[in-house]
Amino acid sequence: MLASTVSQSRARANGVQSSAPSGVPPAWTRTDRLLARATAWALFGLGLLYILTTTAGFVIAGGLQAPIVDPAFALMELLILVEAPLIVMLFVSLHRYAAPSRKSFSLAAFGLVVVMAALTLGVHFVVLTVGRQVDASVMPGFDRFFSFKWPSVVYALDIVAWDFCFGLALVLAAPVFVGTGIQRAIRIGLVLAGVLSLAGLLGVVTANMQIRNIGIVGYAIVFTAVTPLIARAFSREYETATDARPDRAEIEASELTASNGHRTLAASSVDPLP
Repeated sequence: MLASTVSQSRARANGVQSSAPSGVPPAWTRTDRLLARATAWALFGLGLLYILTTTAGFVIAGGLQAPIVDPAFALMELLILVEAPLIVMLFVSLHRYAAPSRKSFSLAAFGLVVVMAALTLGVHFVVLTVGRQVDASVMPGFDRFFSFKWPSVVYALDIVAWDFCFGLALVLAAPVFVGTGIQRAIRIGLVLAGVLSLAGLLGVVTANMQIRNIGIVGYAIVFTAVTPLIARAFSREYETATDARPDRAEIEASELTASNGHRTLAASSVDPLP
């Protein structure tokens, strides 16, 4: 059909790549792919830097039991302030990348990541600013509000952000990647990272922050290891995985639009009656 062919030609001219039937507007563009790939690699770099900084912080502090102090602690806080918005951007890309049949999962994951980012940005900005300017000696209960010594308000908010919201988001994002090979590796990695993050909540139940470190392994180490695989998947030429097909209603609507356009074009080519 002429209208369908013109639409497809315009899509190729705009850099759109899709395996969808002609006449169905694709959802995954070259711009989406480049932005998603850059975001995934940026998160990988930040994740490695965060792991190295945390390790150095424990070495400086003298062990895993001792609290991390500056400058390692301040750098960790700054890294989180940069990383959280990038995670939101990554999950926007996941939703764009998802097949129509998987978008409910990706949208739910995106919503949880937005909550996570809002909570953790608030927590770490407050700790970096107010927590450093308030005199702990004149404020009763300072540690219960501004320290990462359990139990405290900021610690509890950060745990619900990363262990619960982000952990659940990772599990929900896993079905976006279907098929075998790299898709299967990403799916397994996201589920593992999410389950470990959720397992960190056991540290709250038992009031044992050593158990809570299981969650840190999930969202800081396993998730970081998965991001290069996500970047590779985003760089592929196909739209999503093997089930990335538009819904039947979309196909029927596009075919009807193309058919109407063809009839209109045919009618306009007939000479009018004198």
